[in-house]
Amino acid sequence: MIRKLISVNLFERFEVLEDPRDIRGKKYKLIDIIIMTIYGLLFGLKDFVNIADYMELNEDYFKELLGLENGTPSHDCLSDIFARIDCNKFMNIFIEWTKDLIQKRTGKKISIDGKAVKSATDKINGGNTPYIVSAFIGELGLSIGQVKVDDKSNEITAIPDLLDLLDIEDSIVTIDAIGTQEDIVNKIVHDNKAHYVLKVKKNQKELLRNIKSQFNTYNNLYGNEKVQYKKTIEKDHGRGEIREYFLIYDTDKIKDKDKWKTVNSLLYVKVQTQDNDEIRTTDNYYIIDYKIDINTAIETVRDHWSIECGLHWKLDVIFDEDHSRNHMGNSINNLSILRKIVFNLVTLDNSFGKITMNKKLTRYKLNPKNIENLIFNVIPSIS
Repeated sequence: MIRKLISVNLFERFEVLEDPRDIRGKKYKLIDIIIMTIYGLLFGLKDFVNIADYMELNEDYFKELLGLENGTPSHDCLSDIFARIDCNKFMNIFIEWTKDLIQKRTGKKISIDGKAVKSATDKINGGNTPYIVSAFIGELGLSIGQVKVDDKSNEITAIPDLLDLLDIEDSIVTIDAIGTQEDIVNKIVHDNKAHYVLKVKKNQKELLRNIKSQFNTYNNLYGNEKVQYKKTIEKDHGRGEIREYFLIYDTDKIKDKDKWKTVNSLLYVKVQTQDNDEIRTTDNYYIIDYKIDINTAIETVRDHWSIECGLHWKLDVIFDEDHSRNHMGNSINNLSILRKIVFNLVTLDNSFGKITMNKKLTRYKLNPKNIENLIFNVIPSIS
């Protein structure tokens, strides 16, 4: 039985997670169910019916691996357990684990954004599409926390809850325009001693007008000693993109000083995109709480989009999260947490060398011994 080989690591943390089941008639340890479900997710399965079928097909393997005495759990067993696990306690374990992984790394850039789980829409109870608001460190490729909300309109109230869970001191937090709110900026700066780079759109009309007015006070943005300027050009397969960055420390045109008292820098990004013969120009504006240098500002703005392609896209395309239909009780939140744990495990697995996440998952599918090595050897060595 391989369980004895587990050292102090992520899976030992799970063993303190409260089991919601009545001890009478309990056939499986909660940690064993979590490990077997991780196997199913790594194999590319997205719901309890198929995960339970996978477990049954590999019953002999799991009996030897975990010392099971009663076969493998049914899909009803899996559904009941994940619906009843306390998702807040589960998330706390996940966050404590990620804190250890990133240790006391300062200056990290944390992207926060929401994502719908479309197939989990509960048509019976009002048809709400659940949203998961996640935090992601693009430079490390790690998911570090999440909060579930019933629909996108509640994302504003979920962001402060997520910030309260995380250790963001000395970090730079980026959020799309939905997060540009007085309460959120104050929580980032005053409560958490962190920094922000936040996009400003029409949801803050007066602030947007003030920022544009501030940049318009300069007769010429080019060659002005008060304006830091950088230009980047990217070309790929007939598509070109020119980005011009203008950074200033003047903020006197912002009228509501009490509301936006933390703003100390403004960034204007002009993006010109050429796709074959079509040329599009967009203007983007950001507020920043400190006198950031332009290179850091550029890195931070570009890094924010890593949560889309580095996390959300992979969760949908590789882990097929968008087609997950489990929505009973806490199962949406708990499965989403477990997918992010799996996402991090795969990201951290360097046992195959430098290969893509898709290629790693192919190797897990071809040989469960590769998953076994990940869980019992690779992860304990870095946890």
